[in-house]
Amino acid sequence: MDIRAARTVPRKDRLMALDNLTLLFSLALISGLMAASLAVTSSKGGRDGLRLWAIALALESLAWSLVALRGQLPLVVTMLFANLSLVAAQGVKLAAIHEFRGLRWPRLSFLLPLAAMLALMLVLEADDVRARIFCSSLVFAAQMALLARALYQDDTTRGGRAWWLIYGATLLLLLALSFRAAMALASAESFSTPLSQHAPNTVQLMVFVSVVALDLLGALGFILLVKERIERAVQRQAMTDGLTGIFNRRAFMERAKRELAIARRKRQPLALLMLDIDHFKRINDTYGHAAGDAALVEISRLVGKRLRQQDTFGRYGGEEFCILLPDTEEQGALTLAEALRQAVEATPLSVGKEQIGVTLSIGVGVCHAGCAACAGDVSKLLNDADRALYQSKAQGRNRTVSLALHCEAESATA
Repeated sequence: MDIRAARTVPRKDRLMALDNLTLLFSLALISGLMAASLAVTSSKGGRDGLRLWAIALALESLAWSLVALRGQLPLVVTMLFANLSLVAAQGVKLAAIHEFRGLRWPRLSFLLPLAAMLALMLVLEADDVRARIFCSSLVFAAQMALLARALYQDDTTRGGRAWWLIYGATLLLLLALSFRAAMALASAESFSTPLSQHAPNTVQLMVFVSVVALDLLGALGFILLVKERIERAVQRQAMTDGLTGIFNRRAFMERAKRELAIARRKRQPLALLMLDIDHFKRINDTYGHAAGDAALVEISRLVGKRLRQQDTFGRYGGEEFCILLPDTEEQGALTLAEALRQAVEATPLSVGKEQIGVTLSIGVGVCHAGCAACAGDVSKLLNDADRALYQSKAQGRNRTVSLALHCEAESATA
């Protein structure tokens, strides 16, 4: 700003101009620092979208700097490139959300708003600020709608606290930009005063401050969204078997204790199947450990797709699996066990050019409704299923044996 010209501006207006410029440069600095922090802390080669979000913040930092420098640089530079940088930033955010969800880069959704903004800036007259504000606000609002749509379609994170933070900020941004477009269309000429100049329109300044706050809130929401997913992945890794992807022994036992407490409270039966792959050591010794791992994975797949949602399936150890069946009596457990055994027997495992026949031995234990021996301790149910499995092997393998009748009913006075 020319010093001599500034002296002719009233002191109050000069202070307003200073405040506006300070706000713009502060925003540029904050966005730049957040971009640098994300770029440094995000994992190399990670597909969580953080690096893309950092690029978006860097583009926004550039845009705010250009807006603050309006009047110091050619108008085409500040006005055109500031708007294009902001549009590109929202497009990169959309790409970050797609990367976070494991989807492909949304090229069309990125290029169309960019082309629309470029066309508007070239077609509209430079001094028609109101028209430019109106059209640019519509483009930005459309981008917010695309961001909100991409966030809403993510079933894995929808409804969480971080998701609500970024989704709510995006919806409020959509409303703020739509309001800015409506006010630019309906207000007087005073609305055309550029934000970087003194005494801007009050509505425009309020909308700008709201957009700034919500934009930073959205960035925080995305960071927390990534953090929540990492925490869920760590928790899931601690609970699942690394090879088969089903519950590990620790997670299965925790679930079994909970299901037993529920069954006792509701006075419902609880069945347990213990499965063992027959001659598993022979498979490893003859075809190698890779074939043994493939057998574990394939049996997990065959068994898992035949279970109910409320059933609990876990790898108990080595080649042994356990299945917990809530509200299931002995006959239902035996029927399922036989169906699983037959399905595995009828599905040979492919190892190179060879087909390996794999079979299961299955032991069934059932804790009947009101069982006194099972109260508060899942070991009785596990022992019954384990003894039944031992008998299944002793009788020649590839068969199902039940010891459900060893569970005694609770006395009437208990």
